[in-house]
Amino acid sequence: MRAYASGKIVVEELEEGVYQLLLNYPEKLNVITLEMRRGIGEAVRDLRNLPAKVVVVASAGDKAFSAGGDMGEFLKTTTADLLEWGRTLVELEELPVPTVAELKGYVLGGGLEFALSCDIRIASEDSVLGLPEVRLGMVPASGGLTRFVKAVGPLRSKYYLLLGKRMSAREAYALGLVDEVVPRESLRSRVLEVARELKELPPFALKEAKKLIALVADAPREVGFDLERKTFGVLRYSRDFEEGIKSFFEKRKPSYKGA
Repeated sequence: MRAYASGKIVVEELEEGVYQLLLNYPEKLNVITLEMRRGIGEAVRDLRNLPAKVVVVASAGDKAFSAGGDMGEFLKTTTADLLEWGRTLVELEELPVPTVAELKGYVLGGGLEFALSCDIRIASEDSVLGLPEVRLGMVPASGGLTRFVKAVGPLRSKYYLLLGKRMSAREAYALGLVDEVVPRESLRSRVLEVARELKELPPFALKEAKKLIALVADAPREVGFDLERKTFGVLRYSRDFEEGIKSFFEKRKPSYKGA
């Protein structure tokens, strides 16, 4: 186990190949302080050097994934702090392995920005999500507004962002902000099921698929087609591709090496 930000950020191995990045500040609804933001950055950079095949992003306690930033620090938060937090979220987004966010309770402000930087989001039925910054005279400024608009579209985004409106887990699912909604008692088991499924898939293909999705999201159609073909060309001669085909015909479990 590795601890950061005075123990409020923890990285630990849940099982072979599955690591957890944990927000560990439950007594304050896992609000993300400036110290914790820096700790998350350190943790994300360390995860690149650990033998992780999947990263679960979760939180301690029962009441909140994260209620957002620490309001006591808002008036001393600088533009540089926001830029640093934004870079950290991009680093999380660009981890070469899949990330799965385990959402419960309050998922607000910076907490939702954090979750939107993960690849897959699984929420408990009691989750409450939102970007309420406008109600405090602000806007989400570390990538959250942009990721929200790209996920939901500008027309629907205006309703939620201009009103600073919260939404239920089911609303978030309908909008495409979360991928699954499950009962609270099933949340951890479902997250681990998804993590284990991802862990068994070829790492090289997952890494390239993540990069490709990011590249084609805003690319013209023909550019996307070209990038797909070039990525296939790279994967076609990988050892994982050969192993996948051989294991299929040999009716055995594949053994992927990530190359």
